Amino acid sequence: MSEVMDWPARFQEMIDLVEFTESDRQLIKDSGSIMLGNVRKLTEDIYDRLLKFPGSAQFFATPDGGRDEKRIEDNIQTMISWVRASVTAPTNQGFVRYLVGISQMHANIPVHRPENTPVAPRYVIATISYYQTCIDDLMHQHLSDPEVARRTCVAWNKWLIVMLELLLASYLQHDR
Repeated sequence: MSEVMDWPARFQEMIDLVEFTESDRQLIKDSGSIMLGNVRKLTEDIYDRLLKFPGSAQFFATPDGGRDEKRIEDNIQTMISWVRASVTAPTNQGFVRYLVGISQMHANIPVHRPENTPVAPRYVIATISYYQTCIDDLMHQHLSDPEVARRTCVAWNKWLIVMLELLLASYLQHDR
């Protein structure tokens, strides 16, 4: 008999564990215009990076091995939607279900591409790492107060780690 995971409780536990506060949420919301103003470029850059590795590039290839530009653009739009949702720093159950759904999508063999494997979790982790680094650069470029930039980066790092745990939910076997 399998145990059902209480993802909202686990999400709250991660929030508590990384000490993600209301002040952190506000810093993320306040930096939303910076993120949204740069999200297209950031996302294109991460996909350019992913396309350099055969393990991740396979998901964006046509049956004959070429670049599937429509699929790439669709995924870029999906990532932009994720960032757009993330800048409001929601902590409701709907957002939890959204993140777990993304995890399930990555951890399963795609029905429309049965020859593919699930997405390796290292690509999800690398994507979060990429965003963490870029956010640090962006905040220090766009915020005039270095202390506010530092605190905003810390808030984003906490938030990305909270989300990462749920983005990896379908891969995680611990605590089940």
